[in-house]
Amino acid sequence: MSEIDINAGESDWTKENLQKLFTALKSAIPKCKTESVYTKGLKRVDWNKVAFPPFSPEACQKKWTEILSKMRKIRTLTEIIDEAEEKLSSTVSVHMMHPEFQKKPAPASAIFYKENWAKFQKRHPELSYGKLLKFVANKYRELPDEEKAQYVEKSKHASKEYTRQKVILKPPKRKRKVSADAPDEDEQRTKDAKSLPPKPPFNGYQLFCKEQLLSMAGVSNSRYVSVWAQRWRDLTESQRNEYSARCIELKRKYANELNEYLMTLDEEEQQRILNDNGIKRPKVQKHPKEVKLLTTLPGEPKMPPRSSNVLFCKNQMEVLKEEFPNANERFIKANQMWRGLSIKEKQFYKQQLVEQFKKYSLELQKWFKMLTAAEQADYLRKNPSKFQFLDAQKTKKNKREESFLSQPSDSEDEVIEISSSEEEEDSLGSSEEEEEEEEEGDIAFDLY
Repeated sequence: MSEIDINAGESDWTKENLQKLFTALKSAIPKCKTESVYTKGLKRVDWNKVAFPPFSPEACQKKWTEILSKMRKIRTLTEIIDEAEEKLSSTVSVHMMHPEFQKKPAPASAIFYKENWAKFQKRHPELSYGKLLKFVANKYRELPDEEKAQYVEKSKHASKEYTRQKVILKPPKRKRKVSADAPDEDEQRTKDAKSLPPKPPFNGYQLFCKEQLLSMAGVSNSRYVSVWAQRWRDLTESQRNEYSARCIELKRKYANELNEYLMTLDEEEQQRILNDNGIKRPKVQKHPKEVKLLTTLPGEPKMPPRSSNVLFCKNQMEVLKEEFPNANERFIKANQMWRGLSIKEKQFYKQQLVEQFKKYSLELQKWFKMLTAAEQADYLRKNPSKFQFLDAQKTKKNKREESFLSQPSDSEDEVIEISSSEEEEDSLGSSEEEEEEEEEGDIAFDLY
């Protein structure tokens, strides 16, 4: 936060008041969000708890927003508050680099630039800095692998030395304790995490990706998602359904084990563990229903998305492909655009969805008539929810479609059909923390 005057603004915001604000804000962050990106932590802050006389919750939030606008934000909320406190107490940065600490090692291409820059500059004095930079970059890319190897080796050696120095020179982390007898919060949290059952994947696709990790030898980390997406598309429908069924069973088992563990604790301890780990108490079915997975028969029309939000995002992700090549960034942008629409604009997409279901209903009726009596009976037995689209009289009234659109999806078809176009299986509909998870496009289980 260099070159920033955080005391600028209202005269009431003295240095002491700002320190109170930082302290109150830090204590208001839920423990499960202390290491999350700042946007997530900020959403969970209760400003009524942060406020202190003579400042209202709104005034505290406004002041923090002003401070935040002048700071770099690619850090956790806890780190940002720490930096603000440090700036308040001293104009000199406390994060001084150790005098013996080396600079972060350069990649192989940068080593090539450094060693050959003067030579190319002498040969081509007519080129500007930018053009010469591109010229040298192209020269490096054109090098055969055996010539590149020497620069790669130098980069690896520098990285090893950098890592070794980092371990030697890094100061030990200091932890605050109220007293010698006070429990360590980090140790307590680790102990809780070990006692909790492992969280299951969100859907069948994520279970598939998790199991694919062991077979990714030779594939670069940046290509994992696209490779998983292609492998998922190569599966048959019955194989995908098998993963979905296994995922549902894992969720049921997780719910039972979590509740069994919580029942061994008192009510206050249960609530503390749920809050600290950011989890909700799962509902356990005493007699779980048989898992029914929808199957699509040859020639069966494809059902439209079940909500106007999904319809809008699906369309926008196609439009934004060039501007946002990354599927997760594209999904986040599409959702932001949806939230920015007016009620009238959202109503337009709702009407579009109604029209799509009208068309789907007519196509389904036409296809259904081509089946034999036995096939029709079997189809209705396996897909009872489709009956509402096969009743021609009710379709004309356009009532059942609208009521259906208001119901939540009870299958994973929607996620798969929207996201199987590229590496987007983990983008639409696969978040467990509602809108929050949209800001982090990564898969919801630990990859490493």
